Amino acid sequence: MNDKALFSISCGLFVVGVEAPVGFSGCIVDAFIQSTAYPPTVILCSQKHTLTHECIQRTGVFSVSVLRKDVDPLTIALFGFQSTRAIQKWPLVPHVMSAGLPVLKEVAAWYVCKVKQSLDLATHTMFHCEVLEAEEGQGEALTYGYYREHLRHATAAAFQVFKQEHHKPS
Repeated sequence: MNDKALFSISCGLFVVGVEAPVGFSGCIVDAFIQSTAYPPTVILCSQKHTLTHECIQRTGVFSVSVLRKDVDPLTIALFGFQSTRAIQKWPLVPHVMSAGLPVLKEVAAWYVCKVKQSLDLATHTMFHCEVLEAEEGQGEALTYGYYREHLRHATAAAFQVFKQEHHKPS
């Protein structure tokens, strides 16, 4: 099977935020879709090995920030290339709080969601959720295809600079 064929499936890039035992956890996801308009529901597929996944299972509520095409590549790197087990990400990015959860500033839209059902998918859990809050932002939503074509290398470079500046040996 050619796994690269899956990159042709159109999807966005999002940052999930959730309350963690210490602060907030968050990660990049690309598997987030609307499932019904009324009542407003969405589906999030989350990798089981992440702290964010554990926190969603524990709390049952989370936020989703829809990234824009003009997102700072470092934001993608912070939430996509490292675990909240190693670093608190939210204090490093501009964000606001909504319903007690972090939401990135300067996004295309954001949501606060409550888990209604979950389904085990081996490596992931599919969460079917009620949308509790939803707000439009500004700008064009970032797709995974656009990220791979235009931002992937800039994101890797931004992360290398971040690591050099923040993980200096003592």
